[in-house]
Amino acid sequence: MLPRPDRRPVFVAAALAACHTSHAPPVTLRVSAAISLRAPLEDLARTWNAAHPETHVEFVFGASGDLASQIERGAPVALFASAAEEPVTRLARSVRAERLCTLARNELVLIRRRDRALDGLTWETLATHPRLARLALGLTPTVPAGVYAERALTALGTLDALRPRIVRGGNVRQVLDLVARDEADAGIVYATDVRDRHDVVVVGAAPATVSPAVQLPLALVPGGPHDTAARALGHFLCGPDARRTLEAHGFRAP
Repeated sequence: MLPRPDRRPVFVAAALAACHTSHAPPVTLRVSAAISLRAPLEDLARTWNAAHPETHVEFVFGASGDLASQIERGAPVALFASAAEEPVTRLARSVRAERLCTLARNELVLIRRRDRALDGLTWETLATHPRLARLALGLTPTVPAGVYAERALTALGTLDALRPRIVRGGNVRQVLDLVARDEADAGIVYATDVRDRHDVVVVGAAPATVSPAVQLPLALVPGGPHDTAARALGHFLCGPDARRTLEAHGFRAP
């Protein structure tokens, strides 16, 4: 009788292949996002990663203009969540980014440091208040909050008078921190940035007549190795569950 063929190598190879498949590292989807979106997007990423173990979401947060420049220079980014339309429009021309949706809306608010000497400060009295020496704004044109703020102040007719007193933050959170640390007397940030903050005083939203339309678009950056997975993540971020999460963090429905 002929000896039975030894099939153990086949079984071992199959087992190794199965092991390799089950422990394959997840696909990483990198998302560049405006820093004002950090809290809701990190919440949404945890939800996504739990439901899709084959993918993993990573973020780069910063000023929208800086992030757009990084993408133009080849940063490996799948999706871009901007605090303004202009960076997405720019990327649509330069790298053929595809606008997927408006994630949410926001509004500008004026804040000041906690000092009774600044009582009476309003949007309309920024240029005339005797104790306002430094006004913090986002660096233009890379920080959309700074661009929006300058537009609002121009409409109020006070930007030119305020220019000598303006100090700049590299993103909207840096503007908030300048005021919180008493390195600026007042600043202009997004309403969502001052939720649950007790180290500054919120003066109020920009007057309706000069309030800019702050919209936060999401775009797909094509050409990456995981476009299908990126589009699925984009669909999730544009969906109703994500909208509820954004609204829970103070953002307005688009």
